[in-house]
Amino acid sequence: MGLIQTLNECIARGQTMTRAIAMAQFGDDSPEAREITRRWGILEAAELVGVSAQAIRDAEKAGRLPHPDMAMRGRVEQRVGYSIGQINHMRAVFGKLRHRPHGSLPSVLAVAQHKGGAYKTSTAVHLSQRAALAGLRTLLVDANDPQGSASMYHGYVPDINVHADDTLLPYYLGERDNAEYAIKRTCWPNLDIIPSCLSLHRIESEMLQRADAGKLPHPYHLMLRAAIESVWDDYDLIIIDSAPNLGIGAVNVVCAADAIIVPTPADLYDYTSTLQFFTMLRDTLKTVDLGGFEPDVRILLTKYSNTVGSQSPWMEEHIRDAWGSMVLREVVRVTDEVGKGQIRMRTVFEQATDQRSSTSAWRNALAIWEPVYQEIFDKVIAPRWEDKK
Repeated sequence: MGLIQTLNECIARGQTMTRAIAMAQFGDDSPEAREITRRWGILEAAELVGVSAQAIRDAEKAGRLPHPDMAMRGRVEQRVGYSIGQINHMRAVFGKLRHRPHGSLPSVLAVAQHKGGAYKTSTAVHLSQRAALAGLRTLLVDANDPQGSASMYHGYVPDINVHADDTLLPYYLGERDNAEYAIKRTCWPNLDIIPSCLSLHRIESEMLQRADAGKLPHPYHLMLRAAIESVWDDYDLIIIDSAPNLGIGAVNVVCAADAIIVPTPADLYDYTSTLQFFTMLRDTLKTVDLGGFEPDVRILLTKYSNTVGSQSPWMEEHIRDAWGSMVLREVVRVTDEVGKGQIRMRTVFEQATDQRSSTSAWRNALAIWEPVYQEIFDKVIAPRWEDKK
């Protein structure tokens, strides 16, 4: 068997395996088959909406809210909890819809790191879903990663149900003047996605040629920013999952973002990737015209281990000494639930009771991502809205 034939066979079998995994998880391999089956208890729902549990009960009794879904658990009929759609309806009924302040612009947050395995995509996806859970209208842009990992989390499998025309590639090459064509729905009511696939690697070889030929409507390094601004009126927050490289795509991410989160493993041999990323960032700011705009940069410590003998605490001390207030207080601890969530194609925010390894493992994972999101919202996202009024 020749090499081309061997590769064709590998591709076909790999796609068959991906479809089989999706079929096992959702009964279908299409994005439409995905559904959030997790339910939130009344106390959880009340906290998310911003009212008391009693206010929810009173609204149900008064008919302002539908009667809650009930089920027998043994001999006692109990609430089965609320869906994310029902929680959003509560927000509307109580006047608690959360959007960016009137007169402000959407915040554009990039999660960028040129090294793979730093929890970059996990961070982008968990932040996006948690923002949607909070009621923010969120757009996740799988901007430049040909692997399409963020897309796969939401059922959009590269080169199976996502192809070149579904991505930002046509916009990058000047063939579209609005990025609306690339926006896809997810199973999260407040979360849309612009997916990715292997064809996106073409921007590294073709975009500069298009720019030199005068075929791009904007400077090449601002094409992603222009794409985002063409669709951002309907969103409060745009989160970009960047590619793990230092190419033209990464330059576009830097120039598109209001703020950049740099996942940095608390590991002696991994943290140097952040030094290299900062070098790229510096060189970018020297060679392109940002019109006076400069993104904020924050460091998120990841792959943090509390086990005895771990180097993480030692590395944390040195990283905080070196980069000071740029380093976020919260850290992303090592957990098997991240990998298990990838197998399930579900993050910790969407896993129902029967989709978790165990209640304790799930709660531990939730306790990692919840405070990370809250700190980034409080310190990075919300202040941008005030500044942009």
